[in-house]
Amino acid sequence: MSQKSSNKDKLLMIQKKGKYNMLNIKLVIIGHSDRVVNFDLIKKYKSKFFNFLDIERINHLPNPVKDDGYLDIVYSKTEIQRIMNDIEYDGLSIAIMNYGFNDNFYMHRVGTNKVCISIYGLESILSEKKISIENFIIKNVYEIFIFNQLKILNDEDENEFLHSDTRGCLFDMNGDKRDIVYNTEKPIICDECKGKINNKLIPKNFLEDIQGELLKIDKPFIKKIENFISKYPLFSVLVTFFFSTLINLFSNWLWEMIK
Repeated sequence: MSQKSSNKDKLLMIQKKGKYNMLNIKLVIIGHSDRVVNFDLIKKYKSKFFNFLDIERINHLPNPVKDDGYLDIVYSKTEIQRIMNDIEYDGLSIAIMNYGFNDNFYMHRVGTNKVCISIYGLESILSEKKISIENFIIKNVYEIFIFNQLKILNDEDENEFLHSDTRGCLFDMNGDKRDIVYNTEKPIICDECKGKINNKLIPKNFLEDIQGELLKIDKPFIKKIENFISKYPLFSVLVTFFFSTLINLFSNWLWEMIK
């Protein structure tokens, strides 16, 4: 049997099965990132693809090698690999740190089943659009999960999958960190990336199920109201005045009826 027909048979078996192996994830807090991130909120997030089961802390950190005279602390990918060296887990370990990478990227794979996400400098970018840092982390977890599902397990192969232009796609490279606002909430998977994923061995309806869950990465209702008010202040005042007047008239009418 040829390799091509063998892969085709595997694909048919996976598509018929149509199920996913739940990926267990351990969150690793490096430094004091929990002062910025609500890890309990992330742990409660529900997905048919992965579970957040454990949280571990790494508080005692070595001094970074890079010392350029500034107060900012930055680590290299190699340094984070050493810091996470003692983390052992059967599933996937995802570390969150509020320090920067020295190459200015915000995410690196630092082992076959270890990833580190830097939130350094991102909170202010996201807060301007009232986007939560937790949504940013969860969005990246989906990206990592898909790479794991496709057996793309190193930075080089991942970089070939990513694209430099910003499309609001889950796989935007976001070379300019300000572009994270376009693919953090309700990120899409663009047609080019869909084609790449469909060429891999994936379960039936995999893309549809992933895209359905990506739509859940959105602002809470109260944040949407705040956004609307800040975007249309005059209209919001008029609506408030109208409804307050309506409620007042109704209250007076009700009182007269009761009397």
